[in-house]
Amino acid sequence: MEVRLIEKDYPGNPHMNLAMDEAIFREVEQGRSPPTLRFYRNRNAAILGCFQLADEELDLEYAKSNRIKIAKRFTGGGAVYHDMGNLNYSVISRDNYGIGLNVERLFSVMMKGATSSLRLANIPNLASGMNDITSGGRKIMGAAATISKGTVLFHAALLVETKLETLASVLKVPGIKLRDKGVSTILERVANIREICGADVDHVRRSIQDGYSLELGFDYKGGELTEGERLAMGKLYKEKYSKRDWNMGREFIEVSV
Repeated sequence: MEVRLIEKDYPGNPHMNLAMDEAIFREVEQGRSPPTLRFYRNRNAAILGCFQLADEELDLEYAKSNRIKIAKRFTGGGAVYHDMGNLNYSVISRDNYGIGLNVERLFSVMMKGATSSLRLANIPNLASGMNDITSGGRKIMGAAATISKGTVLFHAALLVETKLETLASVLKVPGIKLRDKGVSTILERVANIREICGADVDHVRRSIQDGYSLELGFDYKGGELTEGERLAMGKLYKEKYSKRDWNMGREFIEVSV
């Protein structure tokens, strides 16, 4: 499958990065954009799942004092911390995999590409859950996804050289969740890929491309955003992703694009 490769991002503006994900998803859904693999990073941001509340998931005082921007994506799942040592990618395409409305199958298909990619990066002792990957029992990747009208979006965050002390300070993780994983602190639960095998962000990025090519048959071509995607991104940013009600509350904002 021919896949457009996009590396355009907004490291200082996580709200725009998330608006871009949804804009591409909407345009693929309408048949106006091709299947896409996109890489992006955020400089210093806490990203919430769409069903979460900021004050329940984050230490807001710590976020404020450390200038951590708070943004909410349009997929579910848990809160994550992003900095420039973190690599994020999105796969957006029509459903060419027989997924239908089966979210478990969506994760199964896409996580095969992720696991294959991390093997190519020479990361040892990998284990894949429904929406995360660990190395030696420590989490190195988390993922979220959605499906609508025969279109899938899967995006993942990889810990490559992330400031783990900052991650542990801004995220509130319930003790019971940690105990379920057999640890008592967040820092026992997570690890950086660079620490494990020496791979940097560029190496991991290449491995992701190669892994999805190997596992799902992606054949890449360079590309830019279409005019429709740029217009949709601007509207979504203005009417949704830049809004405090969306990022800090439980209000759902639907934008017609």
